[in-house]
Amino acid sequence: MNNNQKLGSVSSADRAKFEEGVVETCYTEQGEPYYVIRNGLDVKAYALLAKQVLEAEKDIAHDFKGKVINESRDKEAFFEYKSGWFLEGLADGEIE
Repeated sequence: MNNNQKLGSVSSADRAKFEEGVVETCYTEQGEPYYVIRNGLDVKAYALLAKQVLEAEKDIAHDFKGKVINESRDKEAFFEYKSGWFLEGLADGEIE
């Protein structure tokens, strides 16, 4: 069981797999990250990993649609990032 809350539901093996496959992290004009991965890797699987890693880190306070694209730029997959910040504040009594 993973006791590191920063990682949330992402195992260290999944995080390592994600980091090994990512060639470059880019940002949109709004500052939202998207990822370029090595050719030959499954963009859909990496989109799911990107979502899990980002949601575990909880560094971005708003929801957005992100993407993963391969180096050749001929395959891409999208994911829906949900920040959870608003709901967490309600649950913890931080927002009245």
